[in-house]
Amino acid sequence: MESSDFRQLARNDQLFLGAGVLVFIASFLPWYGVSYNLNFAGIKSSGSASINAWHSYATLGLLLLLAATVVAAVTLLAAESLPEIPVSWNVVVMGLSVVGALLVVIRSLNLPSASGPGASVGLRWGGWVLLIACVAHALLAVIRLRESGEPMPWVHHGTEPHPPTA
Repeated sequence: MESSDFRQLARNDQLFLGAGVLVFIASFLPWYGVSYNLNFAGIKSSGSASINAWHSYATLGLLLLLAATVVAAVTLLAAESLPEIPVSWNVVVMGLSVVGALLVVIRSLNLPSASGPGASVGLRWGGWVLLIACVAHALLAVIRLRESGEPMPWVHHGTEPHPPTA
């Protein structure tokens, strides 16, 4: 379906593009950090520090997710500008989204975390928002591909019969 109006797009396409925007915004939120609150001999001290998700191989995952969002937007709003390729553009979007989400999830859950009296280090609230947005983005990409009616690339559609079993 080609349309230049976002409101005319299918609900799943709107959700997918929205999830892509949410991934972009959430990638700049406090992703991983440390906080402490100490009270020693009447001296109180507290503080915190955090970083966003644009570190390590999570950066590659975020770039793949954003590329999937851009490709999907182009297929929905200006499909005639895309070249012909051997697979469908929906397969490309799904592949980019799933691999990107997998990289971000693995990196986020692979970070060290610890907590003790007055201190903690680990994934912050923005990291959890990003994880949810990435998984939603990947699931919506799979749903988009399934709803497109295109044959799944992993399903064999050849005319060759299966070899006999011995």
